[in-house]
Amino acid sequence: MENFEKPKGFAKNVENIWYHYKYVILIALAALIMIGVATFQMVTRKDPDVFIYHASTRGLSLASQDSFLGAMRSVASDYNGDGEVVVDFKEDIYIPNEVKTSENAMTATESFNHELAYGECLIYIMDRSFFNGNKQFMADLSDVLDEVPEYAIDGKGILLRDLPGYNKLAGLGDFEDESYLCLRAKKRGMNEDYYAQHEDFFKKLVEYTGN
Repeated sequence: MENFEKPKGFAKNVENIWYHYKYVILIALAALIMIGVATFQMVTRKDPDVFIYHASTRGLSLASQDSFLGAMRSVASDYNGDGEVVVDFKEDIYIPNEVKTSENAMTATESFNHELAYGECLIYIMDRSFFNGNKQFMADLSDVLDEVPEYAIDGKGILLRDLPGYNKLAGLGDFEDESYLCLRAKKRGMNEDYYAQHEDFFKKLVEYTGN
């Protein structure tokens, strides 16, 4: 059987292509890998059962977020019936005199206002300034809870530290001391079932005792 001989100059041609286009080739490969990873994550990602939004001047560490989300999964239910309890967490950190990093970037305040108007998050944890400036957009606790606790603030929010489960649910103590738990008021056209599952979660979290 005759041996196949590569055309003369083949190795040289490959070498020349690599020499002149190696950065283009590497960038293309990196892009393909990123697209593959993103596609895999999109296909395998479960839809969240609960969305929680945190707005404050101090954020949580990744370890605190993991602990907090683990605790929240123990309170939530598999509302969408996909066989897994998933809690999504979004955080905006307010920096005084914040400077935009690009023309299209949003400050934390702008991001908060955008989330408030168009976002999917319904469970809010806010510091005092965000709560005082936006409590009119939060649901009346009397419409959600069977009994509004005496420590509720303005009928709209509850300090995390006043929750019965504060010392039993990991991560709650890592938020700012004056952090207010609220439920976003129902917006016009919002899916009733979607809102109801967040109402249920909010009620369970407020009433959680760990028993």
